[in-house]
Amino acid sequence: MKKEIKFKFFTKNNGVSKGIYKSLNCGINSKDDHEKVISNIAIAANSISKKNKKIIIPTQLHSNKCLLVKNLLKEYKCDALVTNRNDIILGITTADCIPIILYDSKSSIIGICHAGWRGLFSGVIQNTIKKMRCLGSHNKDINLVIGPCIRKKSYEVSEEFINELIPKYRAFSSISRDKYYFDLPQLAAFIAVECGILKIHDMKQNTYTSNNYFSYRESKKKKFQDYGRNINMISIN
Repeated sequence: MKKEIKFKFFTKNNGVSKGIYKSLNCGINSKDDHEKVISNIAIAANSISKKNKKIIIPTQLHSNKCLLVKNLLKEYKCDALVTNRNDIILGITTADCIPIILYDSKSSIIGICHAGWRGLFSGVIQNTIKKMRCLGSHNKDINLVIGPCIRKKSYEVSEEFINELIPKYRAFSSISRDKYYFDLPQLAAFIAVECGILKIHDMKQNTYTSNNYFSYRESKKKKFQDYGRNINMISIN
């Protein structure tokens, strides 16, 4: 019998934090009150599963590193996690970078990754898919979902950024009124297809322009001293 897989890209709503962190801030490393952050993570986890599961949120490094979750006591330092265990919830936090959910319902294997430009360029998606294959997934059974992130029209980059791209990635950039823009989610989808993943869904939500999500760039624009983080979770129930 297939096990149910549940995932969610959470908005910044329905939490307990105040001020610039209002209200579901799940950033452990933010300057928000730590107890409120822990409460927010618990609120999110409870909507994923009513069971008492261990929540694994890695220390994110903007890397391409993906780890298999086997040891529940271990501290994970990476930007992607994969597991086939049903007693845990995998989570990552974002604030403009792409949260990516991967799942294989046939084999009950799940993955999640935090993909900013550094992670995308260095292979975080490829490494996550490889780890899922190590557990027994096949390309045709893997679904990949691109969550709320900063979109091309809001993601201004430098000319140097574009010039340093490998040629095939330059197609995801554009110039308008002497400003350069880059399409992170479209690149993520392109990389997934290159890996042989064809079941791809994009939520098409822009963290920068939506009032429902925390955004690093929006916080910088408003000259806030810090910013909240959105939580994204998946679990085999």
